[in-house]
Amino acid sequence: QNDCKNDEADTYALEFPWDTLDYYDGTAWLECRLRHARTDQLLVVLGFSLQRREEDGRWLIDKMDWQDFREKYRPGIGREEWERICG
Repeated sequence: QNDCKNDEADTYALEFPWDTLDYYDGTAWLECRLRHARTDQLLVVLGFSLQRREEDGRWLIDKMDWQDFREKYRPGIGREEWERICG
């Protein structure tokens, strides 16, 4: 949970719904969710495409996907179904 105490609306819990998905080809996928700390409402889903650096084997972020489900940042056309099906 974050330490922001200015506004209860900004209070969230961080969730990693499953382990990192390693494709064993030098790429992987990591998902993280932000949920309202009091109501457990889904606020944001972050997805990270990772690439393994050959020199030292460390994972680097290649791409990031941000799905925002907060009302004031309504998802674009077609995003509503994404949460219903995959959320």
